[in-house]
Amino acid sequence: MNSFFLFAQNRIELVPNDCIQENGFTMFLLDRAKPKILTDQKFEQTEKYWGNQKRILVNNSDFLKIEYTNIFGQIIDTTFTNAKKLNEIKICVNKYKDYEKESLIKESIQNDKSWILNTTWGHQTFESDKLILKPKNGFLKYKYYKNGKRIKRGKIKITESVIDRIALFERKLNLMQNADNSCNFGISYNLDNGIEMLNFQDDSCSGFSNEQLLTKLKITE
Repeated sequence: MNSFFLFAQNRIELVPNDCIQENGFTMFLLDRAKPKILTDQKFEQTEKYWGNQKRILVNNSDFLKIEYTNIFGQIIDTTFTNAKKLNEIKICVNKYKDYEKESLIKESIQNDKSWILNTTWGHQTFESDKLILKPKNGFLKYKYYKNGKRIKRGKIKITESVIDRIALFERKLNLMQNADNSCNFGISYNLDNGIEMLNFQDDSCSGFSNEQLLTKLKITE
């Protein structure tokens, strides 16, 4: 191997990243993301870092394509066209590939039924919350409970944007029931839209939670 080729190489650390969290921390490690290089680069070694959070690949090209599994069990690929300038790549483990699914919130609104999400989580000491969305006169009247105590109530104007946000949460939640069972800090979801009741158990410790929906609807900050 000549010296020019060695000089042209750069080493890139591959790191799992939660793109929703400001600090990017995630418990969804690389051994669960199963990264695979689709171009000519190779991983330098299988040496274990702390928690197997990082892997290093050797690069000598501007073009790099990587495939990995996200927290929802979907296969995601990402492409870089400036790989020679990189020394670290953060793969977004909660990047989501959308799909079609009948919306439960639309059914609730059409049939004037409440949409109720119960969530229970924790280890040894369990906590829970409940979100009730009741359609009435063009609004979703909501009540939000924490550990059995109502802490907030109000109303949200029904718009396509609001429906889309709730329906997106439903689609993500539907995938989480098939998530990797890899930790003992599970979250149980029970969703009742007045027409059907769905139960989900997420044991992935991936970082997915109903807090994302509550924030999007401006119920919590």
